[in-house]
Amino acid sequence: MRCSVRHIRWSILVGLLMGMVAIVSACGSNRPLPATPTPELSVVVFATEKPQVVPTPTEFIPADTPVPTPTAELEAATDTTVFDRSADVNPLTGLPVNDPAILERRPFMIRIGNDPEARPQVALTDADVVYEELVEWWVTRFSAIYLSNDPEMIAPIRSARLINQQLTPQYDAALVNSGGSDEVRWELSQTDIVNLDEFYVPSPYFYRPNEGWQTRLAFNATLGREYLDREGLDSNVNLRGFSFSDTLDLASLPANVIGEAKEVVIPYPQLTSEARWEYDEDSGRYLRFTTDEPHMDFNGKQVSAANVVIYFAEHQDTEIVEDSAGATSVRIIVNGFGPAWLVRDGKVMKGNWETDGLETPHFIFGDGRPMPFKPGNTWIQVVPLEYAIAIDGASQEFEGSIPSESSEAPVDASGSEAAPSVPPTLTPIGARPQGN
Repeated sequence: MRCSVRHIRWSILVGLLMGMVAIVSACGSNRPLPATPTPELSVVVFATEKPQVVPTPTEFIPADTPVPTPTAELEAATDTTVFDRSADVNPLTGLPVNDPAILERRPFMIRIGNDPEARPQVALTDADVVYEELVEWWVTRFSAIYLSNDPEMIAPIRSARLINQQLTPQYDAALVNSGGSDEVRWELSQTDIVNLDEFYVPSPYFYRPNEGWQTRLAFNATLGREYLDREGLDSNVNLRGFSFSDTLDLASLPANVIGEAKEVVIPYPQLTSEARWEYDEDSGRYLRFTTDEPHMDFNGKQVSAANVVIYFAEHQDTEIVEDSAGATSVRIIVNGFGPAWLVRDGKVMKGNWETDGLETPHFIFGDGRPMPFKPGNTWIQVVPLEYAIAIDGASQEFEGSIPSESSEAPVDASGSEAAPSVPPTLTPIGARPQGN
């Protein structure tokens, strides 16, 4: 009898151990390991592809998440401002392209890391527009927009943040990212965007050999474009873009908002991300420095810009935990109306930005005239309202304040920097109007 009991106990124990092994095996990642190290810039493509494009909404709803506004209200508020340009001119750079058809494609908005370990980034200099914003208050990250170029390696790819829930619809872009916190993923799932979250759409992504976890993930934009075509997601996109002018006619612009700007310092956290732009007279472009070092691309070129925009925006604390250290996410309000400074050709022009969330921002002077961008790429520095920007050594802040919803600020007919007449909004974008 004793032997039978022992036999039964032993059988149960063996069964439990086998069950645990099966569970552990089932929980393991099904993602292929990085390929054996090969020469740099090689491409290692995942073999399988999951069917989802956008994470399926779950029952989880963050406590501070606003309720989406009905689509009809959004359509009624759509900004109809357009700029007259040739069909072969890129609306984001003002430069002509060889094939106008590429301008009807959906741009990629790609999340690129800017931790000190992430530098030098790969193909950052190929982006048409780059947004830089604070993440968790101690470092910055980029949302780089690619329309005219499809590099086969863009890296390092990092996770999305709350700002992408508002930025992505402004460019009708496909968001390229390595995922995000549960709360951020949920908010993105409630927004009408093409979300190429690496977990759900792995095929355009690959690992760079001999790189750590912060820098190894890369994106092949050519394969990404093929995926969009295959899934019917690369529909006709008509971007408003920016207003461009080859020359800066100072006599025709409001003189009281124009000043010299040979050097511009953005006071992001000094140890990790402080940015400085120095005007190069020979090229007519601004060269970028990060933490006092030339900011170099992997291709050996220093990052530069034809235009640098200071985009003042409300920054809000949240309780959304973004990393294992407990750092919390920042909600940045980039829809609505706010102050903006345009820096080009050694000058700074002060005005405002405005967007209904369904169009690229409209940069205007206080009298409503568009601010003239220089043809070429643009870097947009998203900063808190209280930031003081050092221009040629002098600390400057925007004049005015963000009004409450009940206030009305008149337009300054002189063309000076005016207090925004429409406050930034937390409203998530639910859908773009048909045909845009």
